[in-house]
Amino acid sequence: MKGWKIRAIGLLLMVFGGLLFIWSVRDIQSEWPQIFVGLLSVFSTAMGFALTIMPLDINNEDTEA
Repeated sequence: MKGWKIRAIGLLLMVFGGLLFIWSVRDIQSEWPQIFVGLLSVFSTAMGFALTIMPLDINNEDTEA
């Protein structure tokens, strides 16, 4: 997978996590679903951030180790 695709997926995951957080705080009224959606939003935001800053030296065939 190309580097820009991985970074784009990470950016989309961060945006999705933000939208989930807004939805859980604003629209969900019962306690446990709000907690689970909030945790899912934190997880997706963290995974998106990790994919965005991940070093991409996976398929570098130019350098010999």
